[in-house]
Amino acid sequence: MEWKPLFIGAVITGDDHMRLYFRSPERDRTYGVDILISHTGPGLVGSLVSPAFLANEHLHQPSDDPHCDVIVDLTDY
Repeated sequence: MEWKPLFIGAVITGDDHMRLYFRSPERDRTYGVDILISHTGPGLVGSLVSPAFLANEHLHQPSDDPHCDVIVDLTDY
């Protein structure tokens, strides 16, 4: 069964940076996804509808954020 990430919030973390938070009940994990606000468009938003970026463990970084288990950096997307 394919899982769907649940968007749970966002916070502006810098001048052009934002962290989006997604929860996966199936995986019991919360993801923090770092993006550039100026690059946010249909392509990026569309990619987050699919869990492909979130499920790709090669993109996972350890988190020091108490609101998420892992960080996925999409600022170069």
